[in-house]
Amino acid sequence: MTEERVARLRAAVPATLLPALVAARTHAEWRREEVREDARAQMRFLLEHARPDADLDAVARAYVRYQARRGELRWHPRLITGLRVQGIHRLREARAIGRGVVLNFMHHGYYDGAFASIARLGVPGHLVAYPYMLEPDAPAWLRQHVKVATTHGGTAVSAAVGTQGMTDLLQRGEVVAIATDVPGRTPLTFAGREVLGSFGAARLAMSTDSPVVVITSEEDAQGPFIQVHEALRPADFADPAPLLERMLAIHEAVVLRWPEATDLPLSRWGSVEERVTHA
Repeated sequence: MTEERVARLRAAVPATLLPALVAARTHAEWRREEVREDARAQMRFLLEHARPDADLDAVARAYVRYQARRGELRWHPRLITGLRVQGIHRLREARAIGRGVVLNFMHHGYYDGAFASIARLGVPGHLVAYPYMLEPDAPAWLRQHVKVATTHGGTAVSAAVGTQGMTDLLQRGEVVAIATDVPGRTPLTFAGREVLGSFGAARLAMSTDSPVVVITSEEDAQGPFIQVHEALRPADFADPAPLLERMLAIHEAVVLRWPEATDLPLSRWGSVEERVTHA
């Protein structure tokens, strides 16, 4: 069966059947030893230093369930492209300054639906993506992921445009969405672990004097929602390092409350150990 045929079939599943489908997928996946071990490793990466008393098996199973849910919901974009957005006025106010806005996020929760939900409220963004994600022969699920993220007017931008391309967008007053949990060469501490991340978002904000607005994907009794945090002004920080620390602190608090919603955390950061080994 072709990839496109599978995609059509998944999109045809009635929304009312999705909970049962996700439960079935979770049960089937959890029975596989390699899946269980990977899930435990993913969650251990986040929790062994910051929440050492966490029930790792319970969180790992929740992670498998969340991955299954994420995999199904991307084929039902209407369920995640109109999420509640709390604090949208903060982004509008930051944008009104006229210097562009760095919209900072992590690969956590319904981050693809976050961009669409914000765009639906009149603030579309330019979403920086790895170049391979935008290739016409990218896997169907990845093309669907980009489609969801750009619903309601967002624009996907290849990271190949580099610093200058992103600077140009900010200087034109655009909202530019940049992730922080991407492999880089900057030593950082996240969830009590030494990792290698990227200074990109903080440096761009400092060099263009653009406010940083952190968004997080969260959940309460009413369901999932997107939280827009207070804008961070580069002028309030001596250099990009403390700005990045503040950005990470906002994300860390949310990730540690809802670790199972983190998408493939082991692939999101560089390893300090690997850098030492290959030095």
